[in-house]
Amino acid sequence: MPLFFRKRKPSEEARKRLEYQMCLAKEAGADDILDISKCELSEIPFGAFATCKVLQKKVLIVHTNHLTSLLPKSCSLLSLVTIKVLDLHENQLTALPDDMGQLTVLQVLNVERNQLTHLPRSIG
Repeated sequence: MPLFFRKRKPSEEARKRLEYQMCLAKEAGADDILDISKCELSEIPFGAFATCKVLQKKVLIVHTNHLTSLLPKSCSLLSLVTIKVLDLHENQLTALPDDMGQLTVLQVLNVERNQLTHLPRSIG
């Protein structure tokens, strides 16, 4: 097994989609949704968590990426405290954070088509 893994670099189209979606989420009058699906992400960008926290987004859609972890480094799950819908389907997640129960307003969690073997006790 190799000691170092090369991160996949998103295509130019995926990078542009991410930039567009992040800008769209910050516009005046934007809805409560941050959709960064199909951006070939290996981790959720720090800016997405900050956007959700500051703009109090209610829906975070991150499906069809290459995520192996929900939390990027130096991010807190509490940044998503206003999220009601979290769509993570079709990624490569093997586990969810143990403190998922902190998302007290979360109503819909879609994690189908991942590599999860169990759910944290705080939600399941």
